[in-house]
Amino acid sequence: MTIERFLFGSISFKPFLHFGLLLFVSAFLLSCGSSKTASDNYRAEDEEVVVVLDEEEDNNDELRDAATAVPDEIEEFTVDGLKVILRPTGSSFHTVVAKLFIRGGLPALPDGVSPAVEQMTLDVPRFSGPSWIDRSDFLRERDRMHLGLGATAERDFSTLTLRCVDENFDRAWELFSGMIVEPGFDPIAMENIRERAITGIRNRKIVPESYAKYLADSVFFYGHPYSRVAQEEDFKKISVNDLQKYHDELFVKSRLFLVVVGNVSRKEITEKIKASLAKLPKGNYRDPVVSVPQNANHSSLLVINPWGREAIPTSYLVARHSGPGHNDDLFYAMERLRSFVGGFLFREVRIKRNLSYAPDAATYNNSIGFGDISISTALPDSAWRVTKREILDFFQDNLIHEQYLSRVPATWYTGQYLDMQTAESQATELGTAWFHKGDWREAYRAPLRHTEVSPEELNEAAQKYMENFTIVIVGNPDAVTRSEYIPEDVDGEAGSSSEVPGARQ
Repeated sequence: MTIERFLFGSISFKPFLHFGLLLFVSAFLLSCGSSKTASDNYRAEDEEVVVVLDEEEDNNDELRDAATAVPDEIEEFTVDGLKVILRPTGSSFHTVVAKLFIRGGLPALPDGVSPAVEQMTLDVPRFSGPSWIDRSDFLRERDRMHLGLGATAERDFSTLTLRCVDENFDRAWELFSGMIVEPGFDPIAMENIRERAITGIRNRKIVPESYAKYLADSVFFYGHPYSRVAQEEDFKKISVNDLQKYHDELFVKSRLFLVVVGNVSRKEITEKIKASLAKLPKGNYRDPVVSVPQNANHSSLLVINPWGREAIPTSYLVARHSGPGHNDDLFYAMERLRSFVGGFLFREVRIKRNLSYAPDAATYNNSIGFGDISISTALPDSAWRVTKREILDFFQDNLIHEQYLSRVPATWYTGQYLDMQTAESQATELGTAWFHKGDWREAYRAPLRHTEVSPEELNEAAQKYMENFTIVIVGNPDAVTRSEYIPEDVDGEAGSSSEVPGARQ
């Protein structure tokens, strides 16, 4: 049986369509090619996919060994109290990336301090420059050297990033470290950032799919530090003094670590740190303890019309569930399970029944893990019924054969290579591995960890985490039957956000 006949029955395709078809098949195999079991319930077509996997299995050992090899040149050291992870690339690689990680995130925010303060504390200096240079001169230099200055404020940590070519690294580092040690808070830059942030908040509810995720956050993380979200009034009342004060609390060496990837030596980066970041105070930061959200232990359903509109034909469903932390024994089992569920969603919900164009399963690997199943559909009851009975119940009630867990398609390893092909992506992977697991080497061990998941671990992850969903549906309330989503022994009625604890408008 050809691949075309497997996917499309008796339809005959012309040669000029083959390239696009092969791209589609590659994506399909990546998402659900490894999602086979020893169950006798699978049709013969499923065996066609297994044959394809067998053909590429010969290449997997070589790909896996290359993907998991830990580079000898990476160094970990401390400069005057600042942790540094350095991957020198040599002169053949002309890009340098320095990424400063700031531990803490939302759980470390002081009481009464909005996430907006940390966001602006990071954003304003990168558009203002250091205090010792005129803003217009700073912007001119930044643009002339094509510097990339990035900032993120995430749930568990924040980052400041410098991207440049090696010939400009000396001056680029002066500007980058200057906006950390002696930041400028230019009024014009501050107002521009404030206005953009407020516009983003006002548009937060416009797209129904994004609105559903926003509401899922508010319900699932009710009463939890992760539920803290910047509001319009928070940005309006922030002053320069607020930013300067918070900057002094944020930038202490005890909560910072630096990852550098590029054509730079240990001696060179050490000298630059001693002349700049080493001047920051040591501080006495300790990571806060992050608890499991209280709403993670029971099911809830929120159904609401799209913001500012009557009911629309398409409903946007987000089913939020808990997940393991990075150091949990089931962490990699959950990652494999998410991949299986995503492939099954594509096959069962889209291909077989055409209930949704792009159903998806995702995991978010914070200190507290969680995941989403997302489905946009005109028939939410039917789509969720298939998801629950044909997919989630299947993985809870059955063991996947071990050969399909130890076998990872070559396309997956190729994806790993693509994710690590830039200096910035390498810096991100090294930094997040060190932050979550205390060892940057875990960035290279992850592909091997995926192949070591046992059938029992996968089943345990399904039983433990694919339960107690927080389900949010933005769409037509008349198309939703509550009993399809919530166990009969759970009291309450589906309705507006005012009826669900933690839901925000």
